[in-house]
Amino acid sequence: MKINPVEYTADLGRRVHIGLQNWCDKHTAEPAQRQIMLSTAAITFAALTFSMGASAGGEGFAGMLDTGATQADSGSNSLARIFKFLGFGGAAYGGFNWWKKGQDGARSDIKATQIFIPILAGAGIGGIGYLMGKAGETVGMATSTYGQVPQ
Repeated sequence: MKINPVEYTADLGRRVHIGLQNWCDKHTAEPAQRQIMLSTAAITFAALTFSMGASAGGEGFAGMLDTGATQADSGSNSLARIFKFLGFGGAAYGGFNWWKKGQDGARSDIKATQIFIPILAGAGIGGIGYLMGKAGETVGMATSTYGQVPQ
């Protein structure tokens, strides 16, 4: 009997999830455990919300939200660059297969789908990255100059 790793992983995930739910149900049913859980959650929330270290430079909750928004903008710029790179890589892989297929009988087992699907997928993923960058610039995100050579 051959084990399918995808089905095994999914089944393991379900079992862990069910086990954790049962453990939480058992411990939240007891009043003392529930009070401990709620009090630690309240302490954690208060520490994250009202501490000066977590409030982004002493500007309070609004400063923390502003810092989070800035980091989200930076993350989306990075994600756009990653998509562009993956798109270029996919198209290059398809082009490499095309080149190998064109050699004199060396790799005649390469099918057309192994050429055109990576090229089309690469173009699609690269296009998504390009659109993410342009949409971010439209709404006011500054593009990163990291790694660019000054003119």
